[in-house]
Amino acid sequence: MLLFKTSNLYFLFVWLFCSLVTNPAYSQADSLLRKVSCDCDSAVKIDIFRKYTYGFTKAPEGFGKIMEIKARANTVKTAFEEEHHSAWYFLDIKAIEGELVFEITPKDKTNDYDFLLYSYKDSATCASILAEKLKPIRGNLSRNDTNNLGITGLSGNVKNEFNGKGIGAQFSKSIQVKKGDKFILVLDNVYEGGQGHKISFSFLKEVLISGQVQDEEGKPLVAEVIVYDNKGLEVEKTNSNSKGNYEMKPKLNENVDYSLTFTADNSFVASEIINTNKLKDANTFANIKTVLPKLKKGSKYKVGNLNFFGDEARLIPRSKSSLESLYHLMKKNKELKIQIEGHVNGAGSKSSSVYKQKLSDDRAEVVYNYLVDRGINKERLSKIGYADLYMLFPKAQNDYEMETNRRVEIKVISLD
Repeated sequence: MLLFKTSNLYFLFVWLFCSLVTNPAYSQADSLLRKVSCDCDSAVKIDIFRKYTYGFTKAPEGFGKIMEIKARANTVKTAFEEEHHSAWYFLDIKAIEGELVFEITPKDKTNDYDFLLYSYKDSATCASILAEKLKPIRGNLSRNDTNNLGITGLSGNVKNEFNGKGIGAQFSKSIQVKKGDKFILVLDNVYEGGQGHKISFSFLKEVLISGQVQDEEGKPLVAEVIVYDNKGLEVEKTNSNSKGNYEMKPKLNENVDYSLTFTADNSFVASEIINTNKLKDANTFANIKTVLPKLKKGSKYKVGNLNFFGDEARLIPRSKSSLESLYHLMKKNKELKIQIEGHVNGAGSKSSSVYKQKLSDDRAEVVYNYLVDRGINKERLSKIGYADLYMLFPKAQNDYEMETNRRVEIKVISLD
């Protein structure tokens, strides 16, 4: 009898908490955090007209009045192991159609958010989920990766509609939607004492990208051209022809930085950032001219956007595309040997010379380890840190200049 009463008290506590955080008037002090609902039948309604972000939210706490998704076997990809700390959303697609993507970003990157997406049928949808009569159309239960800031969601550059438990892909496949479509989205943070999250919704658009690749003498090059998103994931790739010309039509997100990278035999890599916010009505990036410098023994090269967070040997997310292009360079040129050189931003820094040296060493080692892990022979690689001796902006005044100083460069040791 005592156990029954204790269980009821816990159940009552969870119900009261979820009722309070769902009520906008709950606390004026928490007014900057968006509400969450722990149950399907009181799901927070989000109207999606175009790009939109909801959150950061309060932390989901418990499973609410009803545990709609009960325990499942670990091998099931289409359901949580059980609800832990859930947040339910009702998504209504308004005045737009296209390929819907979203990112779920935890406030604390160590939190592990899973999600399931259901088509909303009618007022009985929540009951159908509870009775296990309605299956989700998308889901991701893979283990959190703090290197990716714990982010998960739907993306346009993946094939799997579902990713199961354990180590797996960060994103699941995007979904085509039209005006009037409705969905139920449920998030579950598997950890106790977690924090809130935000959800960023947007739509992909087909974009024409075209240009020409040349060497330093203006001669056309046959090169591999790859578009990476701002997480370093490959979106689409092609090759320039014998005249150096290329064309592709990837589906890109609104107002997001993408990396366009180029690799060719006997040439160093090139990379540039494109952003869909700069597109005109024609949705076209045309006539992009790219020059790939010839590989020369003893020469040093700056690798596109291979930069780091301040005071960390951790690459900013978009640098992953530059890492990949460097890997492709080493694969294309089998005899190439390089020295990986780490640098720090010392402008205005009060850190000791010992600290700066170690940080630059560690940054070089990050790139070294990445290439080794991808299968590049250690005999082709060496590494060194130069602290802040060779800053590109010795008197860095803004974030761009400071970030540019926090880099890795490549020196060609030999070509044969």
